Parts: sequence; structure tokens; C-alpha cells
Amino acid sequence: MENNEKNYNEAINYNKLQKAAKSCMRLASAITLGILMLPSTIMYMIFLYESGTFETVCIAVLWILTMLYIAIVPAVRYERYRYMINEEAIRVRRGFLWINEDIVPMERLHKIQVSQGPVARIFKLSTIKVTTAGGDVNIKFLKDEEAKQIAEALKKKINEIAILQRER
Repeated sequence: MENNEKNYNEAINYNKLQKAAKSCMRLASAITLGILMLPSTIMYMIFLYESGTFETVCIAVLWILTMLYIAIVPAVRYERYRYMINEEAIRVRRGFLWINEDIVPMERLHKIQVSQGPVARIFKLSTIKVTTAGGDVNIKFLKDEEAKQIAEALKKKINEIAILQRER
């Protein structure tokens, strides 16, 4: 299965993410899970600390699972994330347990937006949001300069398509 996926990626010529993307994914996961785990740990320490070992074991197991998640999931997502842009379409492959592939034909493009969240800003990464009549697709974790170049090229493509459609 892994060999088939490798051959498929090479045949379509997908682009891999920069190494900074893995660190960005890991930090975002740590922040999110920390925000979720911290209140329960504080509540445990205030209200249940005296009640027994079962609750202590539960909190410890949750923290261990949190650490495993932060170590494993971003690494797998990083290895599976691919994108490709050519004259025909934009393709984005992503996923952890389920691998999804979004394919957007170039003639369906309507709007391009470049954005940057607070964690991505630390790593100088951006997201390109491509809007079509049928929905949106995001190309995440691109270096800022690369994102600007891709966005400009896609905007030119949108303008070319609009001109061709007006001439018909």
C-alpha cells in the first residue's frame, strides 16, 4: 500500500511541504490540546485530588495520550500532505486516518485568498484559500514567499479564464 501511494505521488508530481510545516502542526496541536487538558487538570487538582487514585490515573493517561497525539499525528499528517498545481487543476491530498484529495479544475476558480494564523506566522507560513462555485480548497503550510507567488499566478489564471469566457 505504501509503495502504491509513493508511485501515485511521483506519477502526479505532488509537492511536499517545507520542514517548518511539521513544527507548525506540532505546535498547533500542543496549544489546542493544552487548552483542552489544562482546565480538566486544574479542576482535578482543586476538587478531586483527595478523592483517590482512579482519577489520578485517568488524568495521567489523558496527558500521556495527549503527548502521543502531539508526537505522532502531526508527523503522519506532514508525511501525507501533498499539493500540486498545473494548467488543468489544483490537487491537495491530506489526512491522518482517512486520506482526502481535493481536485479543483482551473476553470472553476473564482477567488484566491492568502491568510496566516498566529501559529503559522511564527514559522512564516501561509494558507492559500481557493474559492470555487462548489466550495473552497486550502493549500496550507506554504512559505510566505511561495504562497504569494502561487496566489499571483492563480489570480492571473482567473483573469485569463474571465477574459476567455467574455469572448465566447
